[in-house]
Amino acid sequence: MSGTAEDAARAQQPPVREILQALWDQFELPNKPGLDEHKDPGGLRACLFTASSDSTSWAETARLRVSEVKDPALEARQAQLARDWLEENGWEELDNPAPEGDLVSYHRNAEGFTVTLTPWGDARVQVDVQSPCFDEQGRQVG
Repeated sequence: MSGTAEDAARAQQPPVREILQALWDQFELPNKPGLDEHKDPGGLRACLFTASSDSTSWAETARLRVSEVKDPALEARQAQLARDWLEENGWEELDNPAPEGDLVSYHRNAEGFTVTLTPWGDARVQVDVQSPCFDEQGRQVG
């Protein structure tokens, strides 16, 4: 990864965190923990447009445990709250490349940020937020 692409991607950390926090705020659970307790460290992610691509983005992930026991219905409800927020705020839902019936959903906004919502089926919902991709010259691509 080039330094310019990395610098441009790192500059996206604040908006990625704002999106992640906004989605976290949608979950409605009693005694919901704070986001920082369930967020993985953010980091740079390579964007693979072509085999020779050297583009980079910033990504952050959080996982919310919705209950102490498996509760797919509760997971689905919590994920839907986040999906509703995305739709209300102009995010486009992308086609799901997974097999039919897969509960993962993919979303993108006009600025090129993407969100993936994954209900795991084991009492967790995962939220991934990724910034747009930047090339070796620091230009947004993709």
